[in-house]
Amino acid sequence: MKQKRLFDVTGTILLFIGMLIAFSSHAFHAKLGLGEETSHVKHIVSGIFLVIIGLGILIYNNNALKSIKRFK
Repeated sequence: MKQKRLFDVTGTILLFIGMLIAFSSHAFHAKLGLGEETSHVKHIVSGIFLVIIGLGILIYNNNALKSIKRFK
């Protein structure tokens, strides 16, 4: 049970960080130290990548995919 909760916390943290990176302004990225010379699009892509990983962890950990198999 503790391992499941740890995965939930990890997925939620990745989801939050990804959303923060993807939807914040370029000035905020530079203030965080992500680099002023890199483009804003790279920050958005890396944020969306973290969001997808976080959602994948949460979906896999909560067995949401098993309910889809039952209805087929």
